[in-house]
Amino acid sequence: MEVLDNIIKKARKNPKKIVFSEAFDERILKASEIILKKGIARVTLLGDVKKVLKKIDDLGLNLRGVEIINNLKSEKFNLYAKKLFELRNDKGVSLDDAKKMLKNELYFGAMMLYCNDANGLIGGASHSTSEAVRAAFQIIKTKKNVKKVSGAMLMAKDEKVLLFADCAVIPDPSSEDLAEIAGLSIETFENLFNKKARVGMLSYSTVGSGKGEDVDRVRKAVKIAKKSGLNVVGEIQADAALIEDVCEKKCPSINCREKINVLVFPSLNSGNISYKLVERLGNVRAIGPILQGLAKPMNDLSRGCSVQDIVDLTAITVVQAQNIKK
Repeated sequence: MEVLDNIIKKARKNPKKIVFSEAFDERILKASEIILKKGIARVTLLGDVKKVLKKIDDLGLNLRGVEIINNLKSEKFNLYAKKLFELRNDKGVSLDDAKKMLKNELYFGAMMLYCNDANGLIGGASHSTSEAVRAAFQIIKTKKNVKKVSGAMLMAKDEKVLLFADCAVIPDPSSEDLAEIAGLSIETFENLFNKKARVGMLSYSTVGSGKGEDVDRVRKAVKIAKKSGLNVVGEIQADAALIEDVCEKKCPSINCREKINVLVFPSLNSGNISYKLVERLGNVRAIGPILQGLAKPMNDLSRGCSVQDIVDLTAITVVQAQNIKK
């Protein structure tokens, strides 16, 4: 798939150190072999070294060049515990609490990222999104001027690609949240593809055709986003956002020839349900969730992810790391 191959090529130009918090997952190990072979990233696996090496051997994989760290025996465990305590003691976290948290590979990996011992972190193959997001919130935190993290899914089929958001984090986004999600999604899309993003702010109404509180919330979000100079359209129904002829009939005032490539959903319910339906019924690749708005790249995998999904999300994470401003 050329559109994803281009992201992989981008990643290979400047591979970054990516940590995987779930070294015992067979899919992670198989993906790591591909990642190393293609030169997409420098791979670090977290887990018991002997057990991980045995699993690699049992699977017959070639992971020459991989780094394996047992977080429980790491020489940096106490240093990370101290820093985590300093980071979270105002929330009632004691030093002992910090040490207990670091027994979880997700938190240890997040501390590696926080302390600049890694460039990116990927988890979620066997953890829920809420667990991954919680570690990100507590340790990595948001970029300056970003209020909330959101989760985007890259939806790819043949040479067509769309970004769906928010599909993972914010249950009932306010108008301000939706406008911020639009801005973060534009940034994600343009950094990955080097092309202009145009956002469709989705609703059951197209430019005044429907009424209700949910429509008003999206309509207000469009005003906020446009005031910030964002390239957004809406409120707009999904068919009008995607099909030029339908757009011409429903909202001729919009430039329907300029393709919409980012879809912002009015709620987590609608976003999550939609991406899973599109993925399963439309035979579309769904990669992510890509966590948007974090100070450093930490991304989540669906527990139903494939090996190729992991490879692709790794390339995306590397590109995110490449775009971190010094």
